[in-house]
Amino acid sequence: MGEMALVQQEEFTESCGRFASLPTETVFAYCSFEGFEISRPSVGGAILGCSFTRMSWYWELFNTALISRTTFEDCIFRGCSFRGVDFLDCAFTRCRFELDNLGGACLFSDCRLVECVFENCAFVKDERPGKREPLFEKNRFYDCRQIGTRGERLPFG
Repeated sequence: MGEMALVQQEEFTESCGRFASLPTETVFAYCSFEGFEISRPSVGGAILGCSFTRMSWYWELFNTALISRTTFEDCIFRGCSFRGVDFLDCAFTRCRFELDNLGGACLFSDCRLVECVFENCAFVKDERPGKREPLFEKNRFYDCRQIGTRGERLPFG
């Protein structure tokens, strides 16, 4: 098991400085992130009660993270992987899940989503011939809602 950190009630407006030096297995509690690109190798640990506004992720691995009571507003996810993530009471508003520069889509696999809302979000699917790429596979959704979703629709409501 690697190094772990707890970060509470901090505001991050750029990826350099303290944020860049934090280990992958960080627990963020009640933090806010606004207006920059996150280029960490992966998001591990937990994100609890945080807000992300106008953030951009590229090839980010959100694998096996716990994300609870967190909001994502006007965020862009490019080719990101969400595998084994537990999302509890999260809201995604005007977020875009886009292809990476190689044409790969974001993937949600073996996740649990409980009481989450996707409002006015866009999901882009890899349409190249021969790609298996379902954006959503083996996930469990409990009392989730989608409003005004564009592109590939979430497999519920």
